[in-house]
Amino acid sequence: MSLVRLLYVSHLAKGIGPNELAGILMVSRKKNKDIGVSGALCYSAKGFLQCLEGPAPAVNELYRRIARDDRHVDVTLLDYADIQTRDFGDWSMAYVREDEIDKSVLKKIRGAESFDPFDLASGEAMDLLKALVKERKEFLTRQQAESER
Repeated sequence: MSLVRLLYVSHLAKGIGPNELAGILMVSRKKNKDIGVSGALCYSAKGFLQCLEGPAPAVNELYRRIARDDRHVDVTLLDYADIQTRDFGDWSMAYVREDEIDKSVLKKIRGAESFDPFDLASGEAMDLLKALVKERKEFLTRQQAESER
């Protein structure tokens, strides 16, 4: 089966707030799992940065729906490529908010401590998502270990 990776940025439409975003994320995680799509999403008030990975037909259809969804504005494709392996295969949709980002990660990758998805080149965006999701996974692992004590 042919796998692809799609990377895009968008703005959240006016009137869509944190509660709606949480609902979208919950539904997306279930649907993505059902269609074999994995990925990562980083959100700030300046916009979304999202990577989708999976079978080409599923990723392509999902992106078409996102591009038509009136909750997204200025949907902009950064990269689309065939891949051999997934970077976010453990996640139906990893999620990181801007306030959860370690500024040192931004500084290392961007040379700045600010996060604006629309200012990122595709390689930079992918490096940032990988670093943020790795950090998120480590945080969740520590949190789980502490709760088991």
